[in-house]
Amino acid sequence: MIKVFIPNIITLLNLICGCFSIAFAFQFQFDAVLILVLFGVFLDYIDGLVARLLNAESDFGKHLDSISDIVTSGVVPGIVVYQLFKLSGNRVTDFDLNLYLSPILELDLVFSISPIAFVAFLITLGSAVRLAKFNTINYTDEFEGLPTPANALFFVSLPILMDHVYLIESKEYLLNNYTLIILTISSVVLMNVPFRLFSLRISLRKYDYNIFKILTIVFSVPIIFLFGLGGFSLVIILYLFLNVIRNLWSLI
Repeated sequence: MIKVFIPNIITLLNLICGCFSIAFAFQFQFDAVLILVLFGVFLDYIDGLVARLLNAESDFGKHLDSISDIVTSGVVPGIVVYQLFKLSGNRVTDFDLNLYLSPILELDLVFSISPIAFVAFLITLGSAVRLAKFNTINYTDEFEGLPTPANALFFVSLPILMDHVYLIESKEYLLNNYTLIILTISSVVLMNVPFRLFSLRISLRKYDYNIFKILTIVFSVPIIFLFGLGGFSLVIILYLFLNVIRNLWSLI
């Protein structure tokens, strides 16, 4: 039946968005990266919704979804942060590698890299671990740890936020090795700690009047209005802040 393939086609479109985002990220075209990741996250949201509506959920679709997510929400933010490390002024160093394999085969290779920039790919590793754990847990109205799409949106919108007129004077404090390393390690921790976060998914079976979901939406609108596409980084910070308040409130 054709309806079985519809959710998987949507998932593959998410993967394509991730692949295109990688190409734009290497060209420092961060606006295009963010737009494609936003579209990919939207597709990631609706593929499961469509699968449930069509009663076409499958293990194949579940694993295909994770593979697509590791590209769009794992590899892409890693590359964006890698590029930010380069923009922060880290010097690119040439490394010579001479391999003598036989009297007739000798390879003399030169790699031009900025070693500290590879810290960025901890985001990709953390995302992979997070997605593997996600496949083993049945989530309902809550997550454990920051979802990879939210983490990806934070990082891919960060370069745009840094260039915003309101923050341009603070850019030197944001675009440096210390800040990028702290943000990278923090994201890996947040994705993989058992910290409860409410889901923003819409339930098809009931209305959800969770006040914290409503506050997230209400405050996100003026943030995006003021900061444009770069505001998504601030929205993710808002989302985390409201979850901290909610979890503390539940202990009272």
